[in-house]
Amino acid sequence: MYLSAGEAAKAAGVVKSTISKALQSGKLSYAEKGPDGYKIDPAELFRVFPKTSETGSEKPQSNDWKPSENPTETGVYASVLEAQLEGLKALIAEKERRISDLEADREQLREDRNRLAQSYQDERERLLKVVEDATGTVKLLTDQSAKQAAEAPRSLFARLLGRRRSKTPTAA
Repeated sequence: MYLSAGEAAKAAGVVKSTISKALQSGKLSYAEKGPDGYKIDPAELFRVFPKTSETGSEKPQSNDWKPSENPTETGVYASVLEAQLEGLKALIAEKERRISDLEADREQLREDRNRLAQSYQDERERLLKVVEDATGTVKLLTDQSAKQAAEAPRSLFARLLGRRRSKTPTAA
């Protein structure tokens, strides 16, 4: 049993624009929005807009009412209580569904986190290997340039004749 926005406004004792504003802001949720308007669960309505207690003589206060006073009122109250009970059951079912959805989302996030952590570790190891390889290449290049720099330049005459300098001095 769902209420339209107008019925919800009457039941909560507020104007329809208040209900509309609460729906648009998300303060009040609705079961569905169709071409004929919003369908609002009474339990959700009274969660946001609690019922105001009437203290007039035509309605007994909740502490004063006894089932034996008026048997016709018992049937009316029973149907109202049954409707509220159904609304509460629906609300509990919705909350349980939300909890299970959140638990599934949390589990998915954990899996994603673990997958990303593993991917990070793999990428880190790969990059460290690339850095090690690059470092080895730089060392090899540095060693070659040091050897070339260590050789003394040959004179023009030695280069033309193809002679190499001897590294040890010769005795005369």
